[in-house]
Amino acid sequence: MLSYELLYAKLGIANTLSVMLSWFLAVTFAFFTNKFIVFRVKGKKEKHSILSQLLSFYLLRAGSGLLDVIIMFIAVDVMDWNHTLWKFISNLVMGLCNYIAGKLFIFSKAE
Repeated sequence: MLSYELLYAKLGIANTLSVMLSWFLAVTFAFFTNKFIVFRVKGKKEKHSILSQLLSFYLLRAGSGLLDVIIMFIAVDVMDWNHTLWKFISNLVMGLCNYIAGKLFIFSKAE
């Protein structure tokens, strides 16, 4: 939300571009926090290599990123609603989707 607010409200970058740039920054940060803190996957018993996980992470997050762009485009550009409130709402929806995808598909522990 901070990077979006900075890009959109402070720097005046278009809403959709601000959403995409902040998404990229957030996903990059989230991969490492999810891998090492949330799901605590490390060591040789990993189901997938880090490169495979990173690719899967970005691909799955691309779906929620597209959802974010759609929500924000409709709410801010079409409906002219409050960008901060709708970014918060969009983040809640994306967060739930991303957690489920990460738990089920990316950071599942090898059996």
